[in-house]
Amino acid sequence: MSDVIYVLLTLAVFGLLALLVGALDRGSQ
Repeated sequence: MSDVIYVLLTLAVFGLLALLVGALDRGSQ
């Protein structure tokens, strides 16, 4: 059960990082 929660949290963190990087890329250009 805890493994599932850990995986979901990891995916959520990577998703937020991806959005942040995309926003920074748009701002740079």
